[in-house]
Amino acid sequence: MNTKVEILNVGFNPTDYQQLLAFLSESKNRKGYVCFPDIYNILRANEDETLKNIYDSATLTLPDGKPSEFLLHRKGYKNAVTISGYWLCKKLLNTELSHFFYGSSDNNLKLMMNNIKKEFPGANIAGSKSPPFLEENQIAGNAVIKADLENIRKSKPDIIWVGISSPKQDLLMYYHNSAQEGTIMIGVGAVFDYFAGKAHMGPEWIKKLGLRWFYQLLMDPKRYYSRLAYIFLKLPVVVFKKSS
Repeated sequence: MNTKVEILNVGFNPTDYQQLLAFLSESKNRKGYVCFPDIYNILRANEDETLKNIYDSATLTLPDGKPSEFLLHRKGYKNAVTISGYWLCKKLLNTELSHFFYGSSDNNLKLMMNNIKKEFPGANIAGSKSPPFLEENQIAGNAVIKADLENIRKSKPDIIWVGISSPKQDLLMYYHNSAQEGTIMIGVGAVFDYFAGKAHMGPEWIKKLGLRWFYQLLMDPKRYYSRLAYIFLKLPVVVFKKSS
């Protein structure tokens, strides 16, 4: 499971939920950070050496969509599945592991915590906090984030869930992660808003068909149109370079 397999020049860990839960249950494995790059950020990593290094340096880099899963299958990893940050979080909330949630807004965090406590009354919640809103170039060396995470780690949570937009969360985890064994950071993006009821993943059948991008475009065209335009423009270029 620790072996990374190159997909479009980014290393991924092919796995399934059972293997992943077993891995995270062991304290010695919980260090560093976990990323879920979608196809948009995979392509960005082909143009941004720092972002590529972030994904390649992660404890685990997991496939977040059908394109990555398909390409892993093409490489012979037939048991590899798309790992959803939302479903992974739900599965881990049903374990004895302790959780700290770092992300989103104060209001959404309150809604999220209330909903989690209702759905998972036995969950071991160490706390939650909203980080400052920053641009990508303001994250490295940021004193507020550094102080926040130092305080969070004092409670020794098993998992620090990071819920801000990607790749901001990947930059945050890369620059502010700790080698401290027993605590791992997992970047899950909009999952906080899903739990808060402020965003929706869409029907499960859409995800299984690999059409989540289409649902997102319908729900938020202003945000996702530019991303999809970038994907359709850059994907053929990356594939051609890879095959030549």
